[in-house]
Amino acid sequence: MAVMMLSVTAYSYNVVNLPVEMTLSDALGIFDANEITNVTVSETTDAKYITLSNSEVSDFYNTIKDMTVHRTINPTPFRGIAVNIYTENGEKCYYLHSGLQIGLYGSDNYICYKLSKEDTEKLLYLDSMYKDAEEKTDNASIYRETGRDFLKLPQSIWAQPFAREAAAKSLLPYEFTDIYSNNITREQFCILLGNMIAVKENYVSVEKFMLDRGEAYLKNVFEDCGNVDNSVDILYALGIVNGRDETHFDPYGSITREEAATLLCKVAEMYLWIGTETELTYTDAASISPWAKFFVTWANEYGIMTGITEEEFAPQGVYTVEQAVATVVRLFNLLSN
Repeated sequence: MAVMMLSVTAYSYNVVNLPVEMTLSDALGIFDANEITNVTVSETTDAKYITLSNSEVSDFYNTIKDMTVHRTINPTPFRGIAVNIYTENGEKCYYLHSGLQIGLYGSDNYICYKLSKEDTEKLLYLDSMYKDAEEKTDNASIYRETGRDFLKLPQSIWAQPFAREAAAKSLLPYEFTDIYSNNITREQFCILLGNMIAVKENYVSVEKFMLDRGEAYLKNVFEDCGNVDNSVDILYALGIVNGRDETHFDPYGSITREEAATLLCKVAEMYLWIGTETELTYTDAASISPWAKFFVTWANEYGIMTGITEEEFAPQGVYTVEQAVATVVRLFNLLSN
């Protein structure tokens, strides 16, 4: 469980890997209402605030202290109603729309811990309290944590600009920043592509994208995918990915370079017509599987995926996470332009 990971106090945010979830009291680093010296409620666009009474502060803290918050990457956390919490050790701010912002995630993105929709609804009285207040004080102070950057970069120098760009464009899941040099698995590549589709369509997740499109998809299509990410089933439903056979996907197996090129092209086909009349000049072009040759050729022609050298493509070779991130960034930029 994520809470068990907090052998180091999570609120100090010095842990090597930020937990997926924790209690809001852990995230704030506040474990007793008496530690709070003041709470104000602001609307970020108004620059005004109201102050909660001592009893309102106690009620607020006792409501939130055991609620679970989930780690998110958010490009715009500073909006809407902000609950500014002051202690002798400093200030924290919880945004009702985007959670507790704890630091940067490269440029233009932030690491936040956010309540579920159901728990957020229990705090909407603060929104009403602010809007209904007849007297509001000017010059609201809203805390923004910019002193910490939680984006971890790959050791490969060539891959670092791609990691920064992927993080800035919400294409890089936080979990991938610890495994740049690993061979990417078939499941992980589906996660990357599913996330890219969500970002391209302006959704927080590919599940939300499917829901709004009214497209149903079967879960656990493959016998060996009972505990894998939903991206596998969704990409299968979209016709992007297939299994090793009718009943097995091999989610933890390494994806080959020609398989990756094929999936990249099938995502591209969701948005544009793809075609190519070029011929590959790699010395190992003859070893590319017939079903993959067109896709490898297109991905290579448009600079989405290049060879491991100028002479060799290595179609059955493995593919690292940092290479996958680079190709997803290139594909996203092509589709965006």
